Amino acid sequence: MRIALWAGPRSGSTALMYSFAQRSDTRVVDEPLFGHFLAHTGAKRPSRQEVMATMPTDMASALATIQSRQDDQHVFLKHMANHIEGVPFSYLDGDDVRHVILIRHPDGVLPSYRVHVDHPTMLDLGYSHQRLLFEHLGERALVMTAEHLHAQPKESLQALCAALDLAWDERMMSWRPGPRPEDGVWAKYWYQGIHQSCGWEVRPLPQQDVPENLQALRDECLQHYLALSGKAIPPL
Repeated sequence: MRIALWAGPRSGSTALMYSFAQRSDTRVVDEPLFGHFLAHTGAKRPSRQEVMATMPTDMASALATIQSRQDDQHVFLKHMANHIEGVPFSYLDGDDVRHVILIRHPDGVLPSYRVHVDHPTMLDLGYSHQRLLFEHLGERALVMTAEHLHAQPKESLQALCAALDLAWDERMMSWRPGPRPEDGVWAKYWYQGIHQSCGWEVRPLPQQDVPENLQALRDECLQHYLALSGKAIPPL
């Protein structure tokens, strides 16, 4: 099975990838379509030059990195939802793929994300991409909220494993602090917090006031978030 995570930024997607990396039956891949996304959209990122120099930027080569290997049992593909830009969804789907959409309230995302990107857009945040994915996949998509995942991490991970027909593995709750071999070259810009952690802890996610110049974007993101959050699988 390939598990395709379609996450928004600042949602806990890297921690979720680290959880699956603890399983002996799962290989994880960190944002394999990032190089293609940057080449296709021209989006600016702190790591743009390093990504473009080290990752495939043409679609065929990028898609090759998400295929299973002969010795794989399961593969966890951590995607940002907006990385679907320019890639026909049929190339990302298949009988062996299960899709998970991880969302977070924009009042938690925008104040954190703009530390790295001054003037974020919907393309940066990916809420509309997540909505389109859900509308395309329907009941085939599992929706998780970052709020559930951080407030009830064990129960949320257990619910996800059950929905994926995976046996629960207690090792998913913790990991060694520091970088992982699977980390993308952008880790030094985004992963400082996760590298200082050693596992999940109960931590309600903060929300903050969004600046006035981002209110219209925030309201648009919120519409997508609310449409999806009602479909989220509850913690066990």
